Amino acid sequence: MKVVLDIETVQAPREEWARLMGKPLQCEADGGAEPALDLFAAGAAQEQRRIEEELYAKSAFDGTFSRIVCIGLLEFTDQMEARGAMAWYGPNERELLRRFWARLDQIRPALFITHNGLGFDFPFLKKRSIIHQVKPTMEIPLAKFRTEPVYDTMAIWSNWDARGWIKLDVLARALQVETKSGSGEQVADMWEKGCGQELARYCLQDTYVTYACYCRMNFRQPLSREVVLLNSELLEVI
Repeated sequence: MKVVLDIETVQAPREEWARLMGKPLQCEADGGAEPALDLFAAGAAQEQRRIEEELYAKSAFDGTFSRIVCIGLLEFTDQMEARGAMAWYGPNERELLRRFWARLDQIRPALFITHNGLGFDFPFLKKRSIIHQVKPTMEIPLAKFRTEPVYDTMAIWSNWDARGWIKLDVLARALQVETKSGSGEQVADMWEKGCGQELARYCLQDTYVTYACYCRMNFRQPLSREVVLLNSELLEVI
């Protein structure tokens, strides 16, 4: 069994990030200050806010702070025949993780196909599982410079050289396969608007594009999106 995996995440509110960092937000810390600051103090405060903003922006990619709102999974036989497509989505992150790990325990995949899974998806899943105390049902080695049990299209395309890392839609266009239906920046907007099913479909489209890139990188012709995503299961977890 082979699977293609993708997750969608949303950033923690700024207040939650500040709580985890163990310090008040700079704007709150400045609240009681005298209105007339000298130029040096004003410059220092501005620099502190800039640093805080950079740290907060980076936290979006760290499972310590952000959380998972959707997990997409495509299932294939060892011969890459499509077996199913499902996406779990919703606000109950602990239950999302529990269902995901339970599914892996059922099918016991031998190969995980991802785009940046080694650097993002799997470390994120591990951190959130530890935070929620949802024990993974299988160990997934994340050693670099290997194509099994994780085939990371981004890492392999660049030969594990960070200078050659490219986005999934760029790789898809280079390999002349169907590309993404949107961008990661739209995830937060879809989530805030309560468009859970739309988010789940977007996630599954990403998994399909990853699958298509994997096929081309291994000199295979990918099945059509209609075949792979036929009867997709969109499972809300509340």
